[in-house]
Amino acid sequence: METFDVRRRRWPFVLMALGAIGLALSGAAGGAARATADAAAQAARLASEGQFGASIALENQIATRTGPLFVMDHADVTAAPQRSQATLLTWAAALAHAGKPDQAAVLLANVTDPGLLGSAARERATLFLTAAQQDAAQGDFADALLRLNQITELQPAASIAAEVAQLTPQYEVGEAKALTAAGNGVDAVVLLDQAAAAAPSQDSAVNQALPAALLTAAKQEMNLLSLKEAATTLQRLRDNFSGTSEARTARQLLRQNQPVTGTLVDKSGHPVKSQVRLSSHYYTVSGGYYTTGPFYYSSSNDDGAFDFSSIPVGGPYTFEVFRGGNWMTFVDPNTNEPANPVTVTPLTPVDMTYVALP
Repeated sequence: METFDVRRRRWPFVLMALGAIGLALSGAAGGAARATADAAAQAARLASEGQFGASIALENQIATRTGPLFVMDHADVTAAPQRSQATLLTWAAALAHAGKPDQAAVLLANVTDPGLLGSAARERATLFLTAAQQDAAQGDFADALLRLNQITELQPAASIAAEVAQLTPQYEVGEAKALTAAGNGVDAVVLLDQAAAAAPSQDSAVNQALPAALLTAAKQEMNLLSLKEAATTLQRLRDNFSGTSEARTARQLLRQNQPVTGTLVDKSGHPVKSQVRLSSHYYTVSGGYYTTGPFYYSSSNDDGAFDFSSIPVGGPYTFEVFRGGNWMTFVDPNTNEPANPVTVTPLTPVDMTYVALP
């Protein structure tokens, strides 16, 4: 009986021990909650002082506080990720105000909270629009157009999209003028054509810029030996802007004499040295033919090569060889017309390759 009584007396001690543990855990949880609340307050203070990076780091650390000790600070822990993202927005706005739009845009791109995504997208679009306008005001239309393209990729609100659509042709004209001044007429013409297609309201500005751009583009194409493209560009300039000084230059270039070259050989392919000429007109008559001038003269050398250095645009010219004291014309017996007609087109040298004596 005495042993039984001792066992019964032990229960109060067990309960007291458990109560002490509960009080300790409660005190620890309360302390953890106070520490978390203090950390959240510190994060807010850091953000208000402009120490955004430190504030975000602290909020991210608060978000990791989980487990039984932190059961009493659930609200602060749950709200920490969103507070961190909101601080990102505030930081981005501060950078934008300080004239650092690219750094601000990087921060905004890191906003992932669903409740803040819309705000971040609007901020980025507004940020790029402001930066584009600032670039354009400084004459940097290339960067301004890049900013507008970045806005378009964000699929912005209708109001911002409308402003982008209005500014883009204006900036394209500005960039086209800069490209023309730098000698890049080809890209300038592309931009001007885009501006004209997108905004008829820009026709006047486009038409003022196009003559210089077209002439620059044609010269650029000539330097690259893209002669067909150069001729097309000059013809467009001549036809569409006939009263401009650039069109007068275009007409001169399109009328510019061109070289005619080739090699004279006999039936066996051996080179022939002889006088040669191009006649301007060929006429058939009863029993034969005759040619008239203006005549253009040259000679083939020991290798048979000949070169008429400057032949006016036009034709067809008739190729003739001086043989046996007379000028001989190669005539196609099927057509009774010259066998080697030469037509000179604008900006295009003519290579007759091999001309074989009959």
